[in-house]
Amino acid sequence: MENHPDRQLRIVFSFPRGRGHLAPLLPIARRAAAVGHQTALIGAREAVLEQTGFTRLVPRDIRLPSSTAGTGAMRPFDAERVLQKVEEVFLGQAAYGALIDVYGLLTEWSADVLVCGEFDFGAMTAAEEAGIPCVVVTAFATASNTWRDSIRVPIQQLRFAAGLAPDPHLTMLDGALTVVPATATMRPDSDFGGPVMRLRPTPAEIAAPHPAAAWFRAGDEALRVYITLGTEFNTSSGDLFTRILEGVAGLPARILVTTGPWVDPRTIEPRAGLGPSAVRVEHYVPQAEVMECADLIVNHGGSGSIVGALHAGVPVIVFPLGADQVPNARYVEAVGAGVMMSAASATPDEIGEIASQIASTPGYRSAARAAGEELRSLPAVEEVVAAIEHVAARS
Repeated sequence: MENHPDRQLRIVFSFPRGRGHLAPLLPIARRAAAVGHQTALIGAREAVLEQTGFTRLVPRDIRLPSSTAGTGAMRPFDAERVLQKVEEVFLGQAAYGALIDVYGLLTEWSADVLVCGEFDFGAMTAAEEAGIPCVVVTAFATASNTWRDSIRVPIQQLRFAAGLAPDPHLTMLDGALTVVPATATMRPDSDFGGPVMRLRPTPAEIAAPHPAAAWFRAGDEALRVYITLGTEFNTSSGDLFTRILEGVAGLPARILVTTGPWVDPRTIEPRAGLGPSAVRVEHYVPQAEVMECADLIVNHGGSGSIVGALHAGVPVIVFPLGADQVPNARYVEAVGAGVMMSAASATPDEIGEIASQIASTPGYRSAARAAGEELRSLPAVEEVVAAIEHVAARS
């Protein structure tokens, strides 16, 4: 399906934190560029400068919590209160800085529309101040909007700083359109106050095959196990990588571990004599290259990692480390596609037992495949870009 836009747009893509908040925007940005629109990307320097294909890159000096060598001690968190930290993490100085920087880009570049993440409050405010429509792309796959009540006061303060009228119903947070890269069973339309459009997971195109992906597909082991703790919580995961490896290494498996940025793969080398498994540890391998051939995925429950695993129809063991990861893990358990375990206390023996149970029980794979079929039925990225064009045309 090809888009044929009536006019070339200038679309700014903005994200508030690290790579996990950028990832949902990238398929839309790539498609917009492919059909002839000019695209600009603004956000954390280290994530922005990794990208290609944009008309303009605008790196911001945002210090990400993962930008220090790890892995350090595991950060404790309260599973019932973790979503109440939205103000602490995404408002205050973070939002005011984005307000200034994004407003400057929107006006200086004469942008037609802003596409931003659901926690990019400064960018949303900048768009309204500049008189430009905003399309919001959700970052959380399953967590509800219960956190919204906790930010009512700081949102009004942010709007006041931009010279905007109060927004008591927080309509700004829904934009002119909310794009949700998840199914309605994961995150229902009732979570949002405006028009909603779903987006089918869109794996990134791979320029050159990664040698570790070929290694993962090779060999005569009965199983393939993929382990990742993402790109933000990986540096504060304590000894979790090692415990997971010790747990699954007793399986007749080929095991691929990706440590993510700022974690040296050499620190995750498995001990000799762990078991019959073949193990390879890498900084990064595009997950689209390995998920389709995995039999089991072990991860931290980040939205991108969970949606990617279910889209591929692969069962998951989830070790939540914070943010929206507990709700994601609970969803996985509720649909029967995996098991949630304690990142702080799970022992290698317990991990091995659960991994063996999932690998030997076909129901987990069947449930993951059913969730994948639902994700694959969502609108394609071409339809989302067409909807963004329509938003811009109405403004």
